Amino acid sequence: MLDELLSQYSQTIMSFQALIMLATVILHIIFAAGVARDVGERHRNYLPIQFIPGFAWTLATLLGGILVLVAYWLIHHSSLAKHSLYNEKR
Repeated sequence: MLDELLSQYSQTIMSFQALIMLATVILHIIFAAGVARDVGERHRNYLPIQFIPGFAWTLATLLGGILVLVAYWLIHHSSLAKHSLYNEKR
């Protein structure tokens, strides 16, 4: 009886882990699609992509998720990035 109970709980935990993994994969794809879209907009508006090419930012976001997305945003869209662009134009 104890074995059956443990088996049931382990199956539930495995199902929950699979669901979390699926959600993570979907979020990484959504984040990467957003970065790819922004990279395209930056190219159309002749704005530079910093440090690595746009496709590399997209791939890095696909693999790294929210941490890479935050780094991309800080480098390209934060007030720090705007300050940096201002200094380059002077």
